[in-house]
Amino acid sequence: MARRTTIVFAGGGTGGHLFPALAVAGAIAGRRPGASIEFVGARRGLEARLVPRAGYRLHTLPLSGIKGARAGARLVAAAGAGLGVARCVAHFLARRPAVVIGVGGYASGPAVLAAWLLRIPIMLMEQNHFPGATNRFLAPRADVVCVPSEAARARLGGRGVVTGNPIRPEFSAIGPARGEAEVSLLVFGGSRGARSINRAMAEALPHLASGGRGLTIVHQTGEAARDEVAAAYASFPSLPSTVLPFLDDMPRRLADADLVVSRAGATTLSELAAAGRPAILVPYPHAADDHQRLNAEAVRDAGGAVVLPDEGLTGEALATAIEALASDPARRLRMAAAVKTLARPDAAERIAELALSLAEKHGGARVP
Repeated sequence: MARRTTIVFAGGGTGGHLFPALAVAGAIAGRRPGASIEFVGARRGLEARLVPRAGYRLHTLPLSGIKGARAGARLVAAAGAGLGVARCVAHFLARRPAVVIGVGGYASGPAVLAAWLLRIPIMLMEQNHFPGATNRFLAPRADVVCVPSEAARARLGGRGVVTGNPIRPEFSAIGPARGEAEVSLLVFGGSRGARSINRAMAEALPHLASGGRGLTIVHQTGEAARDEVAAAYASFPSLPSTVLPFLDDMPRRLADADLVVSRAGATTLSELAAAGRPAILVPYPHAADDHQRLNAEAVRDAGGAVVLPDEGLTGEALATAIEALASDPARRLRMAAAVKTLARPDAAERIAELALSLAEKHGGARVP
């Protein structure tokens, strides 16, 4: 291309949206070192910290969620979204991106709508088997939609290219699962933690400590709950534990893990599949369109996970599930092999190829 290719990723808010975008951004940078890669995100999203750290420019918008909010908050969010569209139009006229990639999250809608108004090529990345409301609305306006499965493609009316979910290459490089008697347990609830998992693990500690099994625990709690959960672990020194608010080094943590307890976000499950790690999944019950339950059931049906409902989750139930898998190395290895069959390690490269092809085909914004 005659001029420098600018590619804009729009969205974020949570790790489930942001980490796939960063994986594809890395793949694009590897294929096209001269490309200018930028992000449009929310001021309070995870992207505000992680995008600059990854070395990309971030343009922030004052956005918040609409779905599930009260009437007054919805009006404020709608006004912010409208202002976000206007700001993105101005930003894109100045930067003239070759393609805008919507990854879901608050900033995705305004940025993609601005691209549509300016006739800039649009790609969408959908992580869930049940596509989110934003991508269902935007899909008819997109040139390319990347989806994780045929089920997701069907729910978009047959639109989409099945690419799988993009993950960082470090996850695919993780070695095989171990079938040892001593078990390293990794517990996390997404980038913000999970209140019900934190509570249930605290309640499970007396059961796990009395089991006499060689168990080591790493627990990501989220910022708000770290001190409370750490105090619970401190009461059981026979259980070696590390309690952290956030894990910046998830590939290493998964490499060290023999068993995982987590939510069922699409990105988390793709990382588990690439790493080949068995899991106890507790789907977030308030996820849009109940997509975490659908995600978790797909992994369970493949034989790679045990699913526990969030409603009524108790420490005793969680401890029972952990002990059953910790005491059965052969079952853990079978589950690891099963979840590995769901991995799509080339997803980021495939999406990067589609994005660059789209950029080269259309040549960016078609405006005066």
